[in-house]
Amino acid sequence: MIKKILLPLWIGTTFFLIPAIHEANAALTLTQSDSPSISSFGVQRFLEKKKAPPFSLKGLDGNTFTLNDFKGKPVLITFWATWCTSCKETIPLLEKFSVGKRDQLAILLITIDGERKRAAQKIINENKITLPVLLLLKEKVMDHYMVMGWFPQTFLIDREGMLVGKIVGQRDWSSPEAWSAIKELLDLH
Repeated sequence: MIKKILLPLWIGTTFFLIPAIHEANAALTLTQSDSPSISSFGVQRFLEKKKAPPFSLKGLDGNTFTLNDFKGKPVLITFWATWCTSCKETIPLLEKFSVGKRDQLAILLITIDGERKRAAQKIINENKITLPVLLLLKEKVMDHYMVMGWFPQTFLIDREGMLVGKIVGQRDWSSPEAWSAIKELLDLH
């Protein structure tokens, strides 16, 4: 009896979800760039620009941050986790990378395990991080950005609020290629 009810329900739900998932994936299709600096740093460009999904998240400092707070300024968002070794190595590199660039580029760190606020705060304190750290609790931000799999994941948003690139995994943010790639992709000087 239950199978007779659940099977049609599952088939019907799947029928409606597949086009929506396909459409979302198509809009966020990535390509390797033909630019040497962008390619060498491992940035994947989105084939089609798409409006960056908005969010409103609490920071470790208790303030609320929205994507709209950075309107007109390029934004680099890195999703990370307190249990991720490469994330914990990336965070200090991003802090160093940000020195002298904060007037041109907003850098936000979103911890995906915000319920472990103490663990995140410990990592931030140990590394003397001054970048905004946002806590992801039950919000659907990861779903909207289609974050899955490896961490850290970094998204690049241009001045118009459009998603233009993605970086999956750890990078050496202290390398000259890092700033060259970001400047070129986000049209910074």
